[in-house]
Amino acid sequence: MDPRLRKLVLFTLIIIGVILFLLFLHQIKGIIMPFFMAALLAYILLPPVEFLVKHKVPMTYAIISVYLACTGFIMILVLYIFPGIFSELNRFAADIPEYAQSIQKFLRDWQQTYTRFNIPESIRQIIDENLLSIEEKIIDIVRSGAAFIVGLFSYTFSLIILPILTYYFLKDHEIITKKMVSFLPPKYREEILSLWSMINVVLRRFIYGHLTVAVIVGVLTGIGLNLIGVKYAVTLGFIAGVADIVPYFGPIIGALPAVCLALLQSKKLVLYTVLVMFIVQQLESSVISPKIISGSVGLHPLIIIFVLLLGGSKFGVLGMLAAVPITAVLRILINYFYQKAVGYRVD
Repeated sequence: MDPRLRKLVLFTLIIIGVILFLLFLHQIKGIIMPFFMAALLAYILLPPVEFLVKHKVPMTYAIISVYLACTGFIMILVLYIFPGIFSELNRFAADIPEYAQSIQKFLRDWQQTYTRFNIPESIRQIIDENLLSIEEKIIDIVRSGAAFIVGLFSYTFSLIILPILTYYFLKDHEIITKKMVSFLPPKYREEILSLWSMINVVLRRFIYGHLTVAVIVGVLTGIGLNLIGVKYAVTLGFIAGVADIVPYFGPIIGALPAVCLALLQSKKLVLYTVLVMFIVQQLESSVISPKIISGSVGLHPLIIIFVLLLGGSKFGVLGMLAAVPITAVLRILINYFYQKAVGYRVD
């Protein structure tokens, strides 16, 4: 067989094999998801484990120590944070009828206000239709929340075996790494490992830096809202902390629930709430982030905003959370291949 034809056949078979493998993974995604989550968790927990190992702690004891630290953190959440959140959610559920009446009154007042103006009938009809759809949207949100909670229980088994799988990923990470490296072509092995080293730095900086900042922002927000008398301060602080992981849009996403609930309490409280959120975000941007996050992911703000919108439109909140680190990795890869092709690096 002609060498060119042989290469073409081999390349075609490889492409077909990759496609079939991806289709197979899609069919068993429910089974491999715990392994994927365990690998991700092991990647996050590996630095503290390696730190202990470097200080002469055996691997097994290092993993157990990290597990105990994580268990302690989870116990703090379970004993002190989650009960407060559940209690506030129960109170919020009991207060829903009162809030619904307040919202209806606000909408009626607003409707009466705009009817005084000479608005074209077509525009008035559109406004009326949108007002009527608000209740349906609220019901959809509640249903989605209930479906999410039910969905969590369906993953109970995965959550149980997750620590076990993570343990083996951590314990045998050197063996797994060597095995994966052995599949790399020897000619390009050093370059690929160097490329992975750059990607690894960016990912760890993003994960650890933003998670730490998010926790601090959540705590400060919860304390601030509690001091000014906003209801459900613990829950709102938790929401603000989770939302802060999303660059640029996170502070807005985290502030909206607090402002809306403060508005239902009193108009004066809204000003204090906005002031608290503004102070926390100023501390985050000028003091906390520069101290904790030593550098950025190397992306222009316009690119970050674009990928956040793209990820949010296609995959929702998870898309927004993953958009920036994925784009940062793609930037490194594109820059690497461009440098190989053209001969110089573009920063």
